[in-house]
Amino acid sequence: MVDQEKIHNRCLSNDPEARIYAFEELKNFFSFMPDKQQAWNDLLRLTSDKNHDVRSSAFRALDSAFFDIPDKQQAWNDLLRLINDKDHDVRSSASRVLDYVFIQVPDKQQAWNDLFRLTKDKDWLVRSNAAEALGSAFSQVPDKQQAWNDLHRLINDENIFVRISATLALESAFSQMPDKQQALNNLLRLINDKDHEVRSSAAYALGSVFSHFSDKRQAWNDLLKLTNDQNIYVRSSSNHSLGRVSIFMASQAETEENYKKELEEAIKFFEIATKEVSYNNPAKFCLLFYRSFYTIISKRQEAKEEVNKYLEEAKAAIEDSEGKKQLFEAVQYLAEALKEVQNMGDLDLSEMKDELSFYSKYCDYAAELMSRTDEKAPFAAEVLRKAANSSTYILK
Repeated sequence: MVDQEKIHNRCLSNDPEARIYAFEELKNFFSFMPDKQQAWNDLLRLTSDKNHDVRSSAFRALDSAFFDIPDKQQAWNDLLRLINDKDHDVRSSASRVLDYVFIQVPDKQQAWNDLFRLTKDKDWLVRSNAAEALGSAFSQVPDKQQAWNDLHRLINDENIFVRISATLALESAFSQMPDKQQALNNLLRLINDKDHEVRSSAAYALGSVFSHFSDKRQAWNDLLKLTNDQNIYVRSSSNHSLGRVSIFMASQAETEENYKKELEEAIKFFEIATKEVSYNNPAKFCLLFYRSFYTIISKRQEAKEEVNKYLEEAKAAIEDSEGKKQLFEAVQYLAEALKEVQNMGDLDLSEMKDELSFYSKYCDYAAELMSRTDEKAPFAAEVLRKAANSSTYILK
């Protein structure tokens, strides 16, 4: 049983190591705390701790604790107070949790107004985190035209990191956009941005929204052009997106020959993307999965050990990644997917297309997990589970 009083007393200790230990207990056992409001208040106290390590640790627990706090409106107001703190580190750290807690806030319109105000903050990091939160919040906002206007402004922000976050928000909220053509035009402009990180983010986003382009040939050519970019990360993102697009094309193929040809093309692009950037590259995850998938459907008699081989290679690929525990869970999902395909026997074209479309969502979300480098990764496993049940995935 959790001894909350002892944890509370540790939070008040003069020993920073005791306070760090208290944070670990609050983080790991928050949902079991009998008095969650006191536990939340203890976390808030630690976010103002004089010790930097204690402060940083406490902020990393706020998003997970938010899900269990009874009075979410008050908790949201507490976050806003921290975001308005005069200390830059406090403001920027608090703003990082916005995109994960917005959906839990009761008054969505007021919360959106708060986000809107933060997108105009003088601190670029606050603006950047608020911009990313817009993507998560977009589907919850009544006035989507105003929301799009806010996002459009951030896409043109002078700070590159704000533009990157706005690009990611544009990608995640694309299906909700009132004017998809304008959104596509923004992405096409961003792939020519002077900063390589913005170009890389835009190139990655193109792979997600490709099916919405009326002129798919032009979008394909734009991605091909980016594979010759002077920056390796832009080239890697572009090849990754071309791989995803090829998976989309395979799901639309009218003959088995074209289906396998597109799948082969996808594997080739993922392989190139992986060679461009070898460390923590989500394309590596896709390469391993689709290569195994292709082997199973094309050479069924030779693929008896393919699932075990995939498991070994995938686990080795994520060994040095942050959020490793969640990635292992994702690997298990994908391995089960391969087993299902393996046990189905010979598939006709329609069945192969259905399997590819369905399981590719597992792969994309797992790849997204691999690309994350912050402490928010634990929530992505839940996103993965939700993705498996989603009926709005782009390839469908």
